[in-house]
Amino acid sequence: MGKGTSKLRPEVISDLKDQTSFNEEEITEWYKGFLKDCPSGHLTVEEFKKIYGNFFPYGDASKFAEHVFRTFDANRDGTIDFREFICALSVTSRGQLEQKLKWAFSMYDLDGNGFISRSEMLEIVRVSSFVTESVVKQ
Repeated sequence: MGKGTSKLRPEVISDLKDQTSFNEEEITEWYKGFLKDCPSGHLTVEEFKKIYGNFFPYGDASKFAEHVFRTFDANRDGTIDFREFICALSVTSRGQLEQKLKWAFSMYDLDGNGFISRSEMLEIVRVSSFVTESVVKQ
C-alpha cells in the first residue's frame, strides 16, 4: 500500500474512505505524516512507544503504549501499517460509541479470549496510572 512512495493509489483511498470516518484530504494528510514518521511504511512497537511517550513527558507511558500498539496492530504482525493506523485512529477519534467500546475491550482483553479477567483488568489499570500521573503533573 504505497510502500516507498508518497502517494496512495486511488483504490486504496476509496477503500479507506469506506472503512474510516475520514475524507480523502484527511487520509492524504495523515498518510504524509505517517510516512514522515515511518518512512518504511511500518511502525514498530519501539517507534510507537517513542512517539507515544512524547505525549506524556512526565511519566513512563511505555507499557500503556504497548497495549495501545497491540490494539492498533490488527493483523498481529508486530508492526502497524498505515491502514491499521488510520482505521484505529478513526475508531478512537470519530467512532460510534459501540466501536469505541469494542476497541477499549480489546485493549483490556490481553489474551484475546473474549473475556476480561481480573488480572487483565489490573494490568491495564496499573499501566494506566503512569499515564494519569503524567497528565496530572502537566
